[in-house]
Amino acid sequence: MAKIWGLSKAEAAYRPAQRPGVRCRDCKFMWPPLAYGGCRLVRGVIRGSDVCNEFTPRGTGAAQG
Repeated sequence: MAKIWGLSKAEAAYRPAQRPGVRCRDCKFMWPPLAYGGCRLVRGVIRGSDVCNEFTPRGTGAAQG
């Protein structure tokens, strides 16, 4: 698990999402889950319509580092 803001967008493979339901706004690490926000793991402004390799759906039981 990455540290808080421990990843650059390149390291996380941040990119436009290809599928609905697998987007940053649906990830438990994005706050607030809106059009633009922040991520607990990836530095910078995050678009809700994008995704990265750290995507974890909201409501899963996985621990948050």
